[in-house]
Amino acid sequence: MLVLARRHPAAAALAAYLALAAAATWPLLARFGTHVGGDHGDHWQTLWGFWWWHDALSRGVSPFACDVLRWPWGVPMWFQTWNLPALLATQPFWPLAPGVPEVALFNATLFASYPLAGLTLFLLAREQWGGALAPFLAGAIYTVSAYHFGHALGHAHVAAIEWAPLYFLGLVRTARRRGAGGPLLAAAGLSLAATASVYHLAFCLVGTAVLLAAWLRTDAPALTSAAFLRRMALLAGAFLAATGWLWWGMLRAARAEPYAGAHDPVRYSADLVSFVVPNAASAWRGLSEGAWRRFTGNDAESAGYLGWVALALAAWAAARARASRPWLLVAAAGVVLALGPYLHVLGAVYRGVLLPYGWLERIVPGLAFSGVPTRYSWLATFGVAVAAGGALSELCRRGRRGAWLACALAALAVAESWPHPFTTSTYPAPRFLRDLARDPERWAVLDASDPGRQLWHQVLHRHPQVGGYVTRAPERLERLLTETPALRPFFGDGRATAGRDDSIRALQAWHVRFVIVDRARLAAVRALALPLAWQGDGISVFEVPPRTG
Repeated sequence: MLVLARRHPAAAALAAYLALAAAATWPLLARFGTHVGGDHGDHWQTLWGFWWWHDALSRGVSPFACDVLRWPWGVPMWFQTWNLPALLATQPFWPLAPGVPEVALFNATLFASYPLAGLTLFLLAREQWGGALAPFLAGAIYTVSAYHFGHALGHAHVAAIEWAPLYFLGLVRTARRRGAGGPLLAAAGLSLAATASVYHLAFCLVGTAVLLAAWLRTDAPALTSAAFLRRMALLAGAFLAATGWLWWGMLRAARAEPYAGAHDPVRYSADLVSFVVPNAASAWRGLSEGAWRRFTGNDAESAGYLGWVALALAAWAAARARASRPWLLVAAAGVVLALGPYLHVLGAVYRGVLLPYGWLERIVPGLAFSGVPTRYSWLATFGVAVAAGGALSELCRRGRRGAWLACALAALAVAESWPHPFTTSTYPAPRFLRDLARDPERWAVLDASDPGRQLWHQVLHRHPQVGGYVTRAPERLERLLTETPALRPFFGDGRATAGRDDSIRALQAWHVRFVIVDRARLAAVRALALPLAWQGDGISVFEVPPRTG
């Protein structure tokens, strides 16, 4: 291993990060083919996206015009949280029947984010600080972070923190070196980060603005030269050439009609205390339960804990090395933006003063559409990790004792952010639903079970579906789903506004063959007096009689 570390430090770092990820995410590997990493939230939507892209591409239809959800109308999917790099990586492996279970494909991409995040931060820190040991330790602090594990509970696209460091590596090289290598690397990293999540595009833009402003103070002639501006133009041009189609499609969709689904930014703002106390995903969450249970939002979003050792290392580096200060400014910008429009302290919201995010929300188009400012705490996690690498590098240059001290401090930092046993979740996979996939006829299913379970059921039966959870859907489709008389008992307020015969005729006109409900909507389907086709695993499946005459 020592020989590998000397000759191929990046390969050795990746191998070590793989081992670290296996330990930190345990028992994910033990349940790799049976349980999805994370809770019963948005991960099931991401997994469904893997299947939908395979289905759409195999039929030659656009994945951004989904014809299998919100049947019979379909739904545009420009604002869906796809995590495109992970999604596209799974496509060659999707139909490995008897095959790799669908959940294993998702888990492979979620798990891969851990060693890859460590590796890309290692490469950035090595470019910034030199050496190999200190960059490796900085990568470990970054990937084993509260932010990473918090969002791994349910936001695979936000937990894809592995690509942004690659962009900043290219940006640093763009500022330091001539040639096209740095700009093209930055464009590739930014394209991967942005197509994993629009949030990561926003993070990178904020980080870029802070870094360029800081670098201008120390090296203005180089950053205002025509050569540097040409390299930045190449970066921007390559990025737009790779991803411009996506932003154009989103812009057109936003202009075409209003969309529903934006979050409340006040609720999903970071609590000031969340940066300095372990969160709900932490192994040490019992020590701070009285604090994190008072945070607004949810456990996955309240994931800004930075760790006292990592903060101390970053502060020490900033005091001793000018080059580390811009990265700490990036972290500070992340904290300020993550606080949202108003200050939160232990669950109390102080609305007397509008914070910077509140002002930006008024002037930046589309910012209010996201509505989750707490996610900007990634900038804090990232900036602190890079700056801490500067302190660790300083220690490693002091000889063997310094290197051992750096390892001990990094180990403490990792231990501070160590998660509790990795959360996993599962839904049953009834053979009845899998057997429906063998029917080549195109008919639909009305599924009124839990939103995540609806999408999992469609992965199993592979037929169009009335309903289905979507990240952002046009308001007209939301109204159709909740207010159409035949659908209102299943997706609306539960009141029946159509008679039994009219409801059944509507289902028949939409070619709905089966209705799936859980206990919460059982009364709605019983009112239609449909015959029971299958029951088990907490759901009941009823069959719609064929149209006569």
